[in-house]
Amino acid sequence: MSKSNIAPTKSNQINLKRELAMATEGFSLLEQKREILVMELMRLLDRVKEVQQELNERSRQASATLRLALCRNGYQRMKSIADGIHYEHEISVDTRVAAGVRIPTISVKQGEFKPQFGFVGTDSLADKTMVDFLKLTETANHLAELETSVWLLARELKKTQRRVNALEHIFIPNYKDTLHFIEEQLESRELDSFFTMKMVKKRLEAANDADIARKEGD
Repeated sequence: MSKSNIAPTKSNQINLKRELAMATEGFSLLEQKREILVMELMRLLDRVKEVQQELNERSRQASATLRLALCRNGYQRMKSIADGIHYEHEISVDTRVAAGVRIPTISVKQGEFKPQFGFVGTDSLADKTMVDFLKLTETANHLAELETSVWLLARELKKTQRRVNALEHIFIPNYKDTLHFIEEQLESRELDSFFTMKMVKKRLEAANDADIARKEGD
């Protein structure tokens, strides 16, 4: 907004005051939104650390179980078992809203666990390998959901911060400067009008006095 583009009139002053009030209110709301986003991000980042540790632990556990199962059953036998596994599960994606941001929520419904292979030539480690990797998958899904949420909230926080900065450092100061300019111009006009009226009044009074004196002289 340029002061040179705004005519210093009462109507513009009223309009600018209204727009300044709206900008100030918007700034306050955006600051509140920013605080909510920051708190939600901090909460999710703490949760990401916890789930990442859980994922690392389950990954180590599943890998250790797999190595042991390979040693006991052999690579070919484990590969044959893996090729024959058909495990049903359902993945559903929903959304929740946090600070005006739609965040996806991933839900994995595991089917009922049942042995997928015969007991001849295998041991319980084959079952445990499957169970451990299913748990690992669940944790990986949860981590993916959290990381996606963090990314979306961080993106929204960046946008909100830009808007807060624009209002705080550009728009609101411009509104105030322009209003100050208009107020100065209006005050100057009022003073000019006051002195003009005063001069006119003095001239009228002088003319009136001269007219009275003239009449008395006659």
